[in-house]
Amino acid sequence: MKFFRIIMILIGAIGVADTAVLSMWSNMNLGIMLPAIIGMPLIIVGIFFEPLRSFTAHALWLRYAFFGAYIAYALFMLIVGGMIYTSAHDDPEEGADVLIVLGCAVHGERVSLTLSYRLDRAIEYLNANPNTVAIVSGGQGQGESISEAEAMRRYMVNRGIANERIIMEDKSTSTEENFAFSREIIDSLYPNGARLAFVTTNFHVLRAELVAKKQGIAIDGFGAKDVYYTAPNNYMREAIALTLYKLTGKI
Repeated sequence: MKFFRIIMILIGAIGVADTAVLSMWSNMNLGIMLPAIIGMPLIIVGIFFEPLRSFTAHALWLRYAFFGAYIAYALFMLIVGGMIYTSAHDDPEEGADVLIVLGCAVHGERVSLTLSYRLDRAIEYLNANPNTVAIVSGGQGQGESISEAEAMRRYMVNRGIANERIIMEDKSTSTEENFAFSREIIDSLYPNGARLAFVTTNFHVLRAELVAKKQGIAIDGFGAKDVYYTAPNNYMREAIALTLYKLTGKI
């Protein structure tokens, strides 16, 4: 029993430490907070195991509910996380007319590391498909001196992509708007239809594809690598986001 208590405290401490460390480097979001939310109860139960065991002696359902919730969450992450991972590693189809690059955080005028990975993946695709044009999609948010689209355009031009191949969509503030506003541009440029692709970070591909499908957009997505030290947090957040999107009819 002592070993079991130590394991709970250790797992909980790792979760709390993960949140504490990443909160100093990243914007606070559900993915950053989740390890601490999950970890704190484990620490408390591990430390006060015997008093809590006595307290629940005549209410065994509390024990079953506590440990059942953790088992259910582990299974949930295994299933949904597996779906996210599989979608992220599909190879892109060649020859798209338009590649939509989904934006994310910009620090002042500088693209974040996550966004730079998306852009590098997009540049790789554009170099391999010289007839493809890119729509860089993202508005200006808090802490951003310019729109995400403008920061992305500058990044790509500085790395050899002709400015004429880049179209800016600089009004969107969500994945839904990324696709909706980009579609307006595409429909005006390709009234007879176009082959489409999009690139985003690995963990985001599945939800983005389902959002596009909900809007009636036929498009293939592929993933860019994630920042390794935030990847587990991003998968945890994304699994919940997928569930909420499904429950609210967004996908």
